Amino acid sequence: MVRARTQLSTRLMNVCLAALCRGGSLARAESVLVDAIRLGMPPDVVSYNTLLAAHCRASGLEAGFTVLRRMREAGVGPDAVTYNSLIAGAARSGLTVCALDLFDEMLQTGIAPDAWGYNTLMHCLFRSGHPEDAYRVFADMAEKGVAPCATTYNTLLDGLFRSGHVSNAYRMFRYLQRAGLPVGIVTYNTMINGLCRYGRFDKGLETFLSLLEGGYIPDLFPYCTVISALVKKGRMEEANTYSELMIQSGFRLDSACYNTLIYLRCQEGKLDDAFELLSMMEEGGLESDEYTFSILVNGLCKMGHIEAAQKQLCYMEMRDMESNVVAYNCLVDALCKSDQVDAAIKLLHDMKLKDDFTYTSLVHGLCKVGRYHMASKFLRICLREGNSVLASAKRAVIAGLRSAGFKNDVRKVRSALRMARLLKP
Repeated sequence: MVRARTQLSTRLMNVCLAALCRGGSLARAESVLVDAIRLGMPPDVVSYNTLLAAHCRASGLEAGFTVLRRMREAGVGPDAVTYNSLIAGAARSGLTVCALDLFDEMLQTGIAPDAWGYNTLMHCLFRSGHPEDAYRVFADMAEKGVAPCATTYNTLLDGLFRSGHVSNAYRMFRYLQRAGLPVGIVTYNTMINGLCRYGRFDKGLETFLSLLEGGYIPDLFPYCTVISALVKKGRMEEANTYSELMIQSGFRLDSACYNTLIYLRCQEGKLDDAFELLSMMEEGGLESDEYTFSILVNGLCKMGHIEAAQKQLCYMEMRDMESNVVAYNCLVDALCKSDQVDAAIKLLHDMKLKDDFTYTSLVHGLCKVGRYHMASKFLRICLREGNSVLASAKRAVIAGLRSAGFKNDVRKVRSALRMARLLKP
């Protein structure tokens, strides 16, 4: 009777720990554990696993190892869930070797990995650029008789796409369909996104249409993916058709959907419609984000409304948004193309982040107006910061300096280019 009461108390404590950890109250969860031990309610493997997973997510892998040591000191042995959380923590930190060591340690301890453990290790290997090893983990899973779940196949498909094995991903998807294996909406979304993003748009559209014809589209993600891809391909009429279908679908549009529609209107040059969509978005309780501003700034710059684009950037800064290099780059490029290079230089000095595109636009712009000495200066700054510019911009600077008789500057640029090649990882 006493043992049953203790087990019930431990289970109730575990429910409490899980709720506190989900809410991010780790300090309170630790206090509950200490109080429970003081009251004679011994924590079990579930108690420690709950804390270990929460500490890994909140503070990193070392915090998880600390809980593992406490667990062992209390005489509670780890199980597959313990190791799954540690492997996930290693994967989040990009520690692939550590994740593999933990998986091996689990096997040597006599603990059989489950599907979650295999999935996490596969995900880690794909993300760290080892697709062959990830596929071997998948093969080992089948060999050990661990049944793959939908997450297993989704991890495999996403990893194959990211590593450039698009045909293999499509063949795997077709195999899943033929074999009657789990193909849910997440799998379809993975396929549509992967095919559209990695050069097989027609197959992605075909997959989307098969969902549409079957009446099986429970969310808006496939619509946004296909509409964005159609806009990039310049197929505006089709993009508009699917936009109408998305709006008529009955789903409440989220920020991603509004951004997709705003992007479509900007690409069509319909800026009034784009800003009307922005108003609808904000009136519906959704906040515009950095991506929204990038789309609008780019749209305004393309239509030659540079002053309006500058105002949008100011508004973004007023809202304390993170520095948006894409939006700034759009404006730098537009200023340079309209020969306003001094304004572009001033904007560059205000930018917290700069990248290759920033400097390429500026160097090209300076060369265009014959300011080769200044172009060479910014090219050298760019190289010192570890960035680069397009080969055409480098050639324009060197050719311009030669024609203007700046032989010393030509030597400096060539020296900087050689140094950058040597330091390149």
